[in-house]
Amino acid sequence: MTQSNNISVNTNEIEQPLNQENAKSALFDQHHSLVNVAEVIAKEKVSEVIKRMEVCDCSKCTNDVLALALNYLPTKYVTSDAGKQYIQLNAYKKQFETDVVAALIKACLVVKSSPNHE
Repeated sequence: MTQSNNISVNTNEIEQPLNQENAKSALFDQHHSLVNVAEVIAKEKVSEVIKRMEVCDCSKCTNDVLALALNYLPTKYVTSDAGKQYIQLNAYKKQFETDVVAALIKACLVVKSSPNHE
């Protein structure tokens, strides 16, 4: 259970293993050797959290949720070749997953209360 700004959230219901195929493609498609672990996890989880929070899932609202959530989180970059990045990502994933989901939920509440879509 995570508590942030008087909002209690049971993140155990939302946590699922990071989809390895999506994570691999995100890492191996990179032309640079820097990856923000929080961003990879947030992009992996955003659709599920938006659905559970009953927030509009248009691209504008989804991007607003992602932007807000990522601004709430500290950045955590991993660097080196793509194979090592994938190993590092898995090492950091569990550590940051709960924080990322909590930030996504907080962002969903903001976007839901004031959507910015057409």
